[in-house]
Amino acid sequence: DFTGITETSPNDHEQTMLQQAVKDDCWDVMMLGFNMMHQVARDAVLPHTMERGIGTLMMFVVRNVFSVAGRLQTTMKDLAADGKVPDWLAHSDDPLGFLVHEGGADSVIEAAYRYVRHEPGADVVLFGTGRTEHLDANIASILKPPLPAADRAKLAELFGHLRGVGLDLPGPG
Repeated sequence: DFTGITETSPNDHEQTMLQQAVKDDCWDVMMLGFNMMHQVARDAVLPHTMERGIGTLMMFVVRNVFSVAGRLQTTMKDLAADGKVPDWLAHSDDPLGFLVHEGGADSVIEAAYRYVRHEPGADVVLFGTGRTEHLDANIASILKPPLPAADRAKLAELFGHLRGVGLDLPGPG
């Protein structure tokens, strides 16, 4: 028997519940939100799951912010207006384009999967699709090596402080 716990990421941007739960000596697995623009778990949860041997299922890896046309640009404009990201991101047609280059990712969605897949403490990357070509592409992305260190560092610098970005619930964009 295994005992697991799942956070409600859209309602707990600081992962407060998991920070408390990880102290209990009863969990075998935890399901939590983590993505390129919501990196809270890196310091708040994952060090503790690794220390205690708790498996992790990573969700909210690719949501509407990365997959719906125009959503990333709108999000960047809102974040820049709030002073949470540099203005240049709000004025770019491709704010995460720096991730797509030779030796880097082939697409932003690929970058998102690779980013989470190779995060220390991430055991399983969850994704859902009803299309075979998406399934094949997602698996191919997850099987690729980590993003270049410079790309990971830039993501941490630009977005490491953000909370709750990309945690939209399933459904229409």
